[in-house]
Amino acid sequence: MAMSQEYARGYVLPSSFGLEVEARRLHSSARAPGLGDVAGAVAIGAFPKAFDAFTCLAAAVFIFPQVLFPGMDRTLAVAASLGVCALAYAMGPLGEILFRAVDRRHGRGVRLTAARFMLGASTAAIAFLPAGALAVLFLAACRTAQGLALGGVRADSPALAQVALTREGRVSLAFVRSLGVLAALLLAAAIFAIFKVGLSAADFAAWGWRYPFVLGVAANTVALFADLRLLATHDREQAPDRPAVRLAAVDGARVD
Repeated sequence: MAMSQEYARGYVLPSSFGLEVEARRLHSSARAPGLGDVAGAVAIGAFPKAFDAFTCLAAAVFIFPQVLFPGMDRTLAVAASLGVCALAYAMGPLGEILFRAVDRRHGRGVRLTAARFMLGASTAAIAFLPAGALAVLFLAACRTAQGLALGGVRADSPALAQVALTREGRVSLAFVRSLGVLAALLLAAAIFAIFKVGLSAADFAAWGWRYPFVLGVAANTVALFADLRLLATHDREQAPDRPAVRLAAVDGARVD
């Protein structure tokens, strides 16, 4: 299937754009997508970000003060740890800009895949936080990478930008997303509580707190499949106040 010159001018290889077009065709149907078609994917997609936020917050209170700032007053050490963790949120806007450029050149599929893998890898890397003077720089680098990746996941979110729902459906979608966030918080809290209570203080400080961060790889891998499923959901009732999704022209016909 030959792509038009519009595709060649708009995208740079490697690109996921041809696959996105075919995925939309495979998942297209006579009816507009409903809440039931996307609710599960939206909840799963929201899960890793909330899980990461809570695990980092818990570690900043219970672990990072003595690992990163052992000679500092406890209150100041907790505040400094929270400040390092806040780097992720400061880098989010820059991540949106960088990953939107990837989106424009290579397609949404490439952008989402790169962002999800970057988020999972940087989250898991925190589990290998070293001891000593390099610990602060290591954690700061991981949180910076997480922030950039979060911006890439958030940029032009396919869950809200591509799925056409009624106003009531969009409100329900926000509620479904909040359920995914709540599930992430409860699971992260349960894991930390189990390890905190079930292990000795020395074991928890040595390795027990690291386990939830390793789960970031699995959580973001599952969320990537959810994002790509949303990306393949055909938008048949596009809102008039937002621009059309740029699709390749196949055989001279525009695919919307």
